[in-house]
Amino acid sequence: MKEWAIAGFVLLGLTSCIENPQSKNPTIEYIKRPKIKKTGHTPIFDYDWLTSEIETYFLYFSSDSDLNQLDLVQNYYALHAYQPHWIDISDTLQHAEYLSILASADMHGLDRNTYHYDHLATNLENLSFFYFETGEINYQLWAESEILLSDGLILLTEHLKRGVFDPLSNEDYHYFISSKDTTFFSFGVFYAENLGDFFQNLMPSSAHYKALQNEYVKRLEKPESSRTNRDIDTLNTLRVNLERWRWHPLFTDIDEQVVYVNIPAFELYVLKADSVLMSSKVCVGIKRPKTYVTLYQNHLKNPENIPKPRHNETPILKDAITYLTLNPQWRVPSEIAKNEILRNIQKDSNYLSRMGYHVYQGNVQIDPHTVNWNAITPANLTYRFEQSAGELNALGKMKFMFPNKFSVYLHDTPSKNDYSRRDRAVSHGCVRVENYLELAHTLLSNIPKYDIDYLRKAIGLDKKNTKPLQTVNVFLNPPVPIIIDYKTAWVDPFGNLHIYPDVYERDLLVLEALQSLR
Repeated sequence: MKEWAIAGFVLLGLTSCIENPQSKNPTIEYIKRPKIKKTGHTPIFDYDWLTSEIETYFLYFSSDSDLNQLDLVQNYYALHAYQPHWIDISDTLQHAEYLSILASADMHGLDRNTYHYDHLATNLENLSFFYFETGEINYQLWAESEILLSDGLILLTEHLKRGVFDPLSNEDYHYFISSKDTTFFSFGVFYAENLGDFFQNLMPSSAHYKALQNEYVKRLEKPESSRTNRDIDTLNTLRVNLERWRWHPLFTDIDEQVVYVNIPAFELYVLKADSVLMSSKVCVGIKRPKTYVTLYQNHLKNPENIPKPRHNETPILKDAITYLTLNPQWRVPSEIAKNEILRNIQKDSNYLSRMGYHVYQGNVQIDPHTVNWNAITPANLTYRFEQSAGELNALGKMKFMFPNKFSVYLHDTPSKNDYSRRDRAVSHGCVRVENYLELAHTLLSNIPKYDIDYLRKAIGLDKKNTKPLQTVNVFLNPPVPIIIDYKTAWVDPFGNLHIYPDVYERDLLVLEALQSLR
């Protein structure tokens, strides 16, 4: 700071520098101009002088500053000859608007002081006092305020538009929805005709975000001294979920069907605008084991020799359901074949025939009785397994397909008892849907041929139909968007707040990012 003050003397030919007795920050020094006697008008503010001070700030002081977006801010002012953009010495109402926008960060689960609110409020109060009451102008402090304001507004713009935490960059989060808007322009705040409207348009437009925000603000109004641990936990959960909405708008209450799966709620919804067309309990992927972190760290240390550990947590993704398969067959994934099917065969020689499995060597079906299964280990298993359609098929009577690199999809299951569990994280990663028939009927409602009677007959629920079951693909027209998401707080259509268990322990990652903001 002192180096900057010295530079100010050299560049501006000043001979004195005193500490501002009004400032709450005693390290800030300011340049005192000769006092101007009051003659019925305020002194003339020299904007050229302020421009010089802004340039001096970046030359001598910026590396020691509290700027979060140093390169962006410096580039902007360099491109504009270091001229001030925000400061209008005579417009204190405008200064109040700037501070109000920074303070509004609190309502989004952010902290206004991440954006220099207190620092700026103190600066602007002192500067206005000296200017209007004593005729003294501290150009250094005006320059600092101009730059801090730019830094705070750019950072708030970034956080409201994109969020604070980047889930795509964190391996543990298992998030695969593109969260970056490539058309986003960080300098847009400088060109906004109306700052209030600009920031209003940055936040997610979904009614779900606004409902969460209302719940957060309502609870934030409770005095800190009277908040219980439960109150604090709820506030933190709301902060985390407001942040999640900022990563990607997901859906913006448009007039189209969207299949939405919320992992912590163990629920599926078909949404259209503000309406819930249907809902269903679901089962999702089992939580990764406690040893996963250690195994993953070992992999990072020696990736060539130690394979990356696998887990069965359901990924967070956005895609589109393109078709349904009625009476699906099941090609058993290799990991399940090695870790489960082989073990079951070795325990029960009739397991394969009883459960309707066929065995293949390459593409050739073989007789399983010709294999000495006790001599097979997970390491040397080369056979693959397919399960025929039927009552025992692991996919049940129906699956809903959408292209993704994880080979996860929605499907029915013969294990109906799992739907009565409170913790329904029990699958290998796919999403099992209790009301699968209602889901199919809802998604196919625009194709008259595939009414509920057709579907029931096709999957063998109509006992009058004695025809053998056929595996049939039914294509949606158009495909229906699907979002598999992770929200631990949700406000239902009746205004009730629901807090769900953090089944995959993801909340802490986000909360730590929010709390790390300075």
